[in-house]
Amino acid sequence: MSRISTIFVFDLNRKPTSANPTDEEIQDAKLLYYYPEHCEVEERRSHFGLIEGLIGLLSTFTSNKIDFLKTKLFTTTISEWCPDVYLVVCFKNEEGSWNEMAEYSHHWKHLITKVVLENTKKMFELFYGPLSDLMKESEDGTSANLEKVRLAFDNFLPSFLTQTVGDSFNILKDWNATNKSHTGVVGALDSQNLIVDVCEEFKEVKGYMFIHNQEVLLSSLDLDNMMILYTFLIKNHGIAHKEPEYRLKNVDRIESEEVQILESDGGTAFGPRVHLNGHEYYLSVMCFESLYLVLLLQTDDLMLSLSNIKEYLTGMPHGLKALINSLSRTPSTSPLCTVSLNTATKAIRSIGYDSLDDKKLQELYIIRGIHHLIESNANRLKQIHVRSSAGWVNAQVSNSREMYLTLQSDRLGLNDVRNTFDEFVKTYLGGIYFI
Repeated sequence: MSRISTIFVFDLNRKPTSANPTDEEIQDAKLLYYYPEHCEVEERRSHFGLIEGLIGLLSTFTSNKIDFLKTKLFTTTISEWCPDVYLVVCFKNEEGSWNEMAEYSHHWKHLITKVVLENTKKMFELFYGPLSDLMKESEDGTSANLEKVRLAFDNFLPSFLTQTVGDSFNILKDWNATNKSHTGVVGALDSQNLIVDVCEEFKEVKGYMFIHNQEVLLSSLDLDNMMILYTFLIKNHGIAHKEPEYRLKNVDRIESEEVQILESDGGTAFGPRVHLNGHEYYLSVMCFESLYLVLLLQTDDLMLSLSNIKEYLTGMPHGLKALINSLSRTPSTSPLCTVSLNTATKAIRSIGYDSLDDKKLQELYIIRGIHHLIESNANRLKQIHVRSSAGWVNAQVSNSREMYLTLQSDRLGLNDVRNTFDEFVKTYLGGIYFI
């Protein structure tokens, strides 16, 4: 599919340090990072100058920001990171004939690329903290501070973006895979009891996430942070960074009779420092078979803390081994499935990924229409119960942004969602046009 040709970051407000700078020096001061490094200086200036000029031109007509530029050979996505600081990624277009389906596909790829860039910014700040703070540190004119920012970009952006895009774009699956939320009361209580005991015994544990069979079972994190950590550890296999200490050695299933502390590519216990909600933590992972315990720790001795937690989990009667046995039991609850649609991010909120193909592109039409429904009628959709062919449907809008839909079905597919919403729309809203 598409491949990345260029990545660059620039700050429109950055000034050169010289007293009487030339036009070239003014432009070079704004360009914080450019990939690939071997490009000629004039080529960099020309590329950056084009985007800067378009931003300035558009600002004279509208307050909207430019985020998409398509030419015959390249497609460029522009994302504002913080005020007047932009992340730009240029993709080489696929060769071949152009038709209506290709145009449709191209439109959705652009929207998904924007999601990829949003994830890129969040993942970068997971490792390095808010970019705005890094920019303030580099404003004193010290070249060492600016090089620190550039090194951070170089260690992360090419590695993460090329891996994320790769041969195909990825989007979130619908909630088909989320029997994780309904594994049964026994498994849910056992996992809750286990982590409560761990947190009480080890005060350095400040956050956690249980992942079972690549699905989130239990988490203390808010949804955005949970998604970022899941994306890094599961989707990107813990190797979104160039530096060995930030790369997880192996997140595949480990056949072992004891709890394992996962290692980094550097050969030591995996424990990079991460930034979440203004706090800094060590991010570490323990596992037993298909169960992973992700921990956020604040400690003076990471290895000692991990060793003590491992010994505790191994020795306690209701440790990870007992939890695996509990989770392997057949659920006794009804097969309810839940989907959450977020109108702010235009993404289905779930855990798991699927490749973008023609069938998925057609289904995205339906998703977009559902978002339009929520945005247009959120004030009327407080709490509803709808009768559908699949049974009773319960939907609820939260904060005028999210709609939670529950179907009594063994498998919640997009056809179920579409048919249910069709029935609801005809009954309550008199019809809706799906874009």
